[in-house]
Parts: sequence; C-alpha cells; structure tokens
Amino acid sequence: MTSSIQNALPPVVPFRLRVVTGSDYYGAFQEAAAYCGLRRVPYLSPRAWQHGSVPPWQQVQPEMIISCAPQKVQCLVARRDEETYLRQAGFEQVRAIGLPIVYTNPSGVKRIPNSILIMPMHCIPGDNRATDNSDYVNEVERATRGFDRRAVCVSGRCMANGLWVSQFQRAGVEVIHGASVNDANALRRMRALFETFEFMTTGTYGSHVPYALYFGARISLWGPSRALTREYLLRDELWSRFPDAVDQLLSQESVEKAEKLLGRFRVEPQRGIADQDFGGWMVGAENRLSSSDLRKAFGWDLVARGRGMFQDVRDQLALRTRWKRLLTRTNSNYVNDRQRQSDSERTHRGNTSKELC
Repeated sequence: MTSSIQNALPPVVPFRLRVVTGSDYYGAFQEAAAYCGLRRVPYLSPRAWQHGSVPPWQQVQPEMIISCAPQKVQCLVARRDEETYLRQAGFEQVRAIGLPIVYTNPSGVKRIPNSILIMPMHCIPGDNRATDNSDYVNEVERATRGFDRRAVCVSGRCMANGLWVSQFQRAGVEVIHGASVNDANALRRMRALFETFEFMTTGTYGSHVPYALYFGARISLWGPSRALTREYLLRDELWSRFPDAVDQLLSQESVEKAEKLLGRFRVEPQRGIADQDFGGWMVGAENRLSSSDLRKAFGWDLVARGRGMFQDVRDQLALRTRWKRLLTRTNSNYVNDRQRQSDSERTHRGNTSKELC
C-alpha cells in the first residue's frame, strides 16, 4: 500500500537527460525555469551548473565540482570558496549562484513531530552489485523504534539495482522512492521530504546532509557503514579519471578536515542536530539569484524577449491567416452566390424564351 507521505510527494516525472556535465540532473533546469516564471526550459545554454554539494574537504580535483566541464565554459557553482578554487585552477568563467535545490519552492507540508527519515548511501552509477547491508539495516531499525513515524528514502538508482528496498521491507520500515537523476521533480520531492520529517539519519555524508539541514531537519551521522574505498571510487566513471585525487580524498588529512565540520553530527538518531545556517552555507543559499538575474545567467532573458516578439509575430500571422481565410471564404461565397444567381438568371431567361415560342 502506498503511504500517505508518498502520496503527498510530487510525482516522479521522467525526462531525457541532455547535458554530459550533469547540469540537468534531478530536474535542475526545470526548477530554474519555474523559478523564472517560464512554463518550460527555453533551451540548454552552454553553461555547467554544479548539481550536488561538494564540501571543502573534497576540493581535491576541480573537475569533480563541475563534472569535467571544459575550462572555457561558464561554470555556475554553489559557494564563493568553490568559485575561488576553480578560478585558481584555470577556469575562466565561474560564478557562485547556489545549488539548484535553493531555487525550489516551499512544499507547504506540515512537519511530523517525532518522525525520522533514514537515508542510506546511494550507489554510484553503474553499480549493480548487491551488497550485504544487513548490519546497517538491523542497527538503524533498532535505533529508530522510539519514533512515532519512520521511513527510509531509497534513491531511484538503488531501487533499480535492487538495493536496500527488500531489506528494509523485511525489517518493517516504510520505503519511499527518493531522487532519480532523470526525474524532473526530484529536487522538490527531496525538499518535501526534508520538510516533512523532524529527524534524518544517515551513515555516510552526501548532499542529503546539507539539504536536510537547510530545510530544517535535525540530522545524525550514525550507524555502521562501509568506509569508501579506493577500489569502490575508481568504479565510478568520473572518479576513475583522477586516481591521484581519489588518494587525496581518502587521505588522513581530508578525513581530519571533514571531522572538524561533521564531528558534532555524529550522534544517535534521537539526538539529531539542527543547523540551518550551516546547511544554507553548504548549498550556497546566500548566493541565490533573483528570477531576473537567473534568467540573465542562463541567457533566458533574451529567449524570453525573443519568445515574446515571436509570439507577437505569430499572433499577427495567425490573425492575418484568419482574415485571409475569412476573405477567401467570403469571396468564395460571393463567387458561388454570383454563379448561382447567374445560373438562375440563365435558367429563367431560357424558360421565358420557351414560353414566348
């Protein structure tokens, strides 16, 4: 049976991904278009937009922030420190405008008291290897029994690969469909979830952590989880291009940097920490543009003006066509009427001539 929470979420709306840099992942451009008051995405401009949160300790390879976008392409990132980092690495056009999720609208849902959302780590692209995650599932199930409402959010990719779902269902935990990269409503679905649950717990850091914080949830990084390994990361198509960066990411130095920011969140689920300011900083909320400035950033202001001019011309052509059809129809009717009148007159003259004879 589908849960009331699942029913209240924006529906999954698949769309075709068209940008190799991942800029359109999770419906980013659809959200931007809606924020700008446009009914659809005008077109995909040659710009790269960071699709997920990259914390400071993961600044080990510039291309990982912007998904291998060329250095000459305009790159739109979340935060000022990322803007500086990319400029120093040789990227010529960089601007901090916030992540796509900061352009979503409030869901309007009411937060459920004493509720918790469990978010296990999602798999990397192409990872269809079933993993024994029973230790995490069992531990988090026991640790969350004191909550009045609990559910687990499983990413679309993990669902497709058969990960997590059956294990949590056997444990009696409600399963909710999470984000998919080709879902136009993915970002608004995630916002609605983070605005629904009071707590969120996860075993591994990811974009879901600052997202949940930004939207007011209390989070905990807790539970047994498998540490990221070099072998696992190198199975990712993007990370596999930069093995040295993988080594730096997994270095003790990076681990210590991460703990300086994340250590306070390593608490039990019922003691989750709230920090909207930190979450907002991570996603670049302070850099969010106005709708008019976002249009300019994507070149959509010209499109909008062009579309308006095109619409005016199209309306004029349509009006002219309607008038032409009307005139043609009128002339045709006039000709037909004249023809019928002429035929009638000839018939009348013929009948009259017969009578005179």
